[in-house]
Amino acid sequence: MKPLVSTTLLLSMVLAAASPLKAHADDRGPVCREPSVVDEITREVIARNYYASVDPDLVTEQWTPDPLVVRCQVCVQSAPYNDLRIGDRIVPLCRPHDFEIQIHPRGFVVRDLQ
Repeated sequence: MKPLVSTTLLLSMVLAAASPLKAHADDRGPVCREPSVVDEITREVIARNYYASVDPDLVTEQWTPDPLVVRCQVCVQSAPYNDLRIGDRIVPLCRPHDFEIQIHPRGFVVRDLQ
């Protein structure tokens, strides 16, 4: 009995399914998680609130109709004195903060949207 699918075709289908989906048109990883972008976002956030921090693991990314523009939302963790406390410890709150990233051949332009 002849196999319904050739071994080569089956192997190529498995490899195609296993390969990561193309994240962006220019084959970059997530732009909002690029170290240089996260560093610049962190600088912008700290300029507004010295005691705030950005958690790089809590960054979301949304593409816009323009393929060279991405919207990023970061979790800005801050712990003002009058915020929630457990015992004597202040519980940091995650406040969303939006940024727009323009992709250029030589890097990125980060723009604070708030």
